[in-house]
Amino acid sequence: MPQRRPTPVESVERVERCGHIDQPLLLLTLLLLGLGLICMFSASYATAYDTQDGNSTYFILRQGVFAAGGLVVMLIASKFDYHKLHYFAIPSLIVAVAVMATIKIPGLKNMWVNINGAIRWIQLPGIGTFQPSELAKIAVILCFSSLSTIYGRKKMRTLRWGILPFMGIIGIFAVEMMWEKHLSGTMIIAAIGMVIIFFAGANLFWFGLGGCGIAAAAIWYVSSHRYAMDRIKIWLDPFIDPLGDGWQGVQAQLAIGSGGFWGLGLGQSIQKHLYLPEPANDFVFAVWCEEMGFVGAVALVVLFALLIWRGYYIALNASDKFGTLLAAGITTQVAVQTFLNLCVVTGLLPITGAALPFFSYGGTALLIQLAEMGILLAISREMPAPREG
Repeated sequence: MPQRRPTPVESVERVERCGHIDQPLLLLTLLLLGLGLICMFSASYATAYDTQDGNSTYFILRQGVFAAGGLVVMLIASKFDYHKLHYFAIPSLIVAVAVMATIKIPGLKNMWVNINGAIRWIQLPGIGTFQPSELAKIAVILCFSSLSTIYGRKKMRTLRWGILPFMGIIGIFAVEMMWEKHLSGTMIIAAIGMVIIFFAGANLFWFGLGGCGIAAAAIWYVSSHRYAMDRIKIWLDPFIDPLGDGWQGVQAQLAIGSGGFWGLGLGQSIQKHLYLPEPANDFVFAVWCEEMGFVGAVALVVLFALLIWRGYYIALNASDKFGTLLAAGITTQVAVQTFLNLCVVTGLLPITGAALPFFSYGGTALLIQLAEMGILLAISREMPAPREG
């Protein structure tokens, strides 16, 4: 009788493991989380006092609860056999697509919340708002990593298996995010997907062709949607409408410039006092720059760079292909979100809705980010032990 083909979980090569988590990654995660909570509280208390009936601690208390829960989830995930995530790949993708599709379903689209013209959040009773794109990011990481591992390098070098299925999934999410007016979310998911299939060994010709297709779709989207073109005009010169659409960019530049070299001091930001929109969310880095100055800004960029470097180090030294692709996808998500946020706040890119990991207010996003760090720690635990001598 022919032998049963082993599943991806069963077929993992067993080698001697290092057995312990990557301490540099853990320390960097905890440090960024702690700094993020401090900065978020400083950036949010004025807005909280104004919008929550004088309760200045409203946002930090909610964020703190999710941070505590996220640390527990990170600890559990770090001890979990990440190979079993194969079984969650397709179900998570189906759930993510279905949840994001509710924006077009009569009777369910009322759950979605419109904030500043963008419809990207679902109201959850007792929890608050939840951004389904966060679920889509982890679903893409799991699904792309699992499919690439199952297909194998030979299939991944073909157009039929290595490009078309993945481009189709990215296209589905791109359409759904177009309904939400969430261009930055599409960019992040596309970047995650492209990096994973690159690590999986996709043929460079087909890979480049797929990348050109994504770039062409992005250009078409921007040129055919007025709100996207307006953002580009405001980005090029926010002072053409400093009291309207350019207000956010102008206030961010004022905050960064006011910080100077050493900063005004922790808690001393002026722009967060109802001048700078979204000071605790997308523009929390501007408050950090104003209070901590150029020195603090550089230090924060270095910390994120070290975290990203460590993530890719784990990816390149993972014990198997699935671990490599998971680690590469998670690290790419952190890297792209950080890059987009810092460039938007400093005026190097048009304003988008990309949050700064561990810093921006958003409980469910923070919970997922810490869970992803737990998966990275689990992968590092399985890395081959260094050879003696």
